[in-house]
Amino acid sequence: MSEAVKRPLLIFDFDGTIANTIDTGIGIFNEISSDYGLEPFTSEDVVELRKLNIRAVLSRIGISKITAIKIATRIRKEIHDRMDEVDIFPGTAEAVSSLHEEGFRMGILSSNSKDNIKEFISRFDLSHCFEFIEAGVSLFGKSKRINQVLKKQKVACTDVLYIGDETRDMEAARKSEVSTVAVCWGANEKEAMVTEGPDFCIENPGELISCAKEFASR
Repeated sequence: MSEAVKRPLLIFDFDGTIANTIDTGIGIFNEISSDYGLEPFTSEDVVELRKLNIRAVLSRIGISKITAIKIATRIRKEIHDRMDEVDIFPGTAEAVSSLHEEGFRMGILSSNSKDNIKEFISRFDLSHCFEFIEAGVSLFGKSKRINQVLKKQKVACTDVLYIGDETRDMEAARKSEVSTVAVCWGANEKEAMVTEGPDFCIENPGELISCAKEFASR
């Protein structure tokens, strides 16, 4: 069996992990917040919300899961027309390319649309790095979709490393019994991410390579 075949499957979240859609998403929320009887976020609000898990965020904003899903869906649609404004997090393209060259299998699991994701990774010449894109995932339905990916890709949960930027990513991966990398440059900062007990917690995309290699050697 070749070294490439032995490599585990790396499943990436997209928004806040690969694509820096955070500022764009916040801008759109502020534009539409009054439609839901909410106040726009200030920069201070954003700093504080990044420290909280998803349940605490919803409580702080004062909205239900249903309203959150409606808002997220609308933001996703609005982002479609602004994807050319969205940049990749510095160092992420290089890390993904290196992981591909090292023989790691990779895919994307995201609530964003497949069109948005395909356009983005093509723009940064990363399309060849990912074997699959599972898009349109419900805001609170990632665990189920992770399980579906495992079945479709015929891989055991012990051979999967999930990479995400939100506490709900870590929670979903834990429910699916897959190992996790918490990246701290996206929606949630380190203070919030460590509360979910990730296997790895990183603050620089370059660290993805060492995490993947360490996981593969277990």
